[in-house]
Amino acid sequence: MKIVHPHSKFFIIGNADEQHSIAEKISEDDIVIRFNSPNPSCTLMADWVFVANGYNQIRHLNIDHKMFKPDTQVFFRHSRKDIYLSCYEKLPLHKRIKYFWRFPQWVKKSKLKQYKIDTISKSLYLQCVNMIGNSMPSTGFLAINYVLNQYPTHQIILHNFSFQGWSGHNWHNEKCLVQTLLDKRKIKLL
Repeated sequence: MKIVHPHSKFFIIGNADEQHSIAEKISEDDIVIRFNSPNPSCTLMADWVFVANGYNQIRHLNIDHKMFKPDTQVFFRHSRKDIYLSCYEKLPLHKRIKYFWRFPQWVKKSKLKQYKIDTISKSLYLQCVNMIGNSMPSTGFLAINYVLNQYPTHQIILHNFSFQGWSGHNWHNEKCLVQTLLDKRKIKLL
């Protein structure tokens, strides 16, 4: 796992297609954050990867390790316990039981056990849900808020964000909230 230094910057890379490279702006001590199966049009290797691991996501998400560094740290969106307790989405009991059994198999099949794994706190996840109007936050929005909460004095730079994708996210509200952070100079966009 890569150490975060006082001078480290966080480069959060969205999954939109790469328009221009920012590789020359990244130093060895900076942290590059990618999501799920990172879009290979951007060749930046991930130090951290945030993964959507909900009931439906693990049924369809195939993790491609081409963009992972050997010491990548993986952050899951949900804990197994929170899925089982139906903290985020209302699932019938049989699906929650199936997830409790299926998730460790998916982690093994996805070869994620080789990485250090953490889970975003329930409180941060629910904070993001509330911020965007009681909607499921995108993995990128979770990563932005995770870094803002954990490393408030570090510079955060976004790249390749289009605020488009799966229809279950409130892209408009996320874009407005990110614009507010840009206006307040809490984050930068490249």
